[in-house]
Amino acid sequence: MGLVWYTHSRSGTFLTRVTPSTGEVTSHPSPVHQPDGFAVRGNRAVPTRRDHNRRTVELTRAEFDGTTWTATDRRTLHVPGRVVGRCGQGRDGVLWLRAGDTWLCIEA
Repeated sequence: MGLVWYTHSRSGTFLTRVTPSTGEVTSHPSPVHQPDGFAVRGNRAVPTRRDHNRRTVELTRAEFDGTTWTATDRRTLHVPGRVVGRCGQGRDGVLWLRAGDTWLCIEA
């Protein structure tokens, strides 16, 4: 089982998987440019991107086919408060997203 996270570079945003047992590192372009939040479970991911100064967030569902992350669904979610920048915390396939005084739970 690997660990996945996103990084930003001049050539785009990439999802990087590290296999702890071997140290193997592979990177693939993200289906979302500069996400604010991210969670992954198996071959499914939920990156989010907040709308600055608005009470909405773009939620993308994506799947990995072994070579490419592909967006399978995109929607705009209306949330109870402004989404706090860089405050999407992903763990064990669940994204916790802070919106105002509320934490939203989104499963990958």
